[in-house]
Amino acid sequence: MKKELFKDCSMRLNMLDGNIHKLVVKYAEEYYTTNQCSKEEAPERGIVKAEMGIRKN
Repeated sequence: MKKELFKDCSMRLNMLDGNIHKLVVKYAEEYYTTNQCSKEEAPERGIVKAEMGIRKN
């Protein structure tokens, strides 16, 4: 489901590093499936959450 869900954002997601890419897709899927945001906004929120998590460490 993950690959098909954000296919229209694939160009932006493919620019990310491997570990961040996996986290972004995971978080975006969580945001979208729990109806917290739109399909277009979910990857953006996922990117922010993944980057903030990495900067904390």
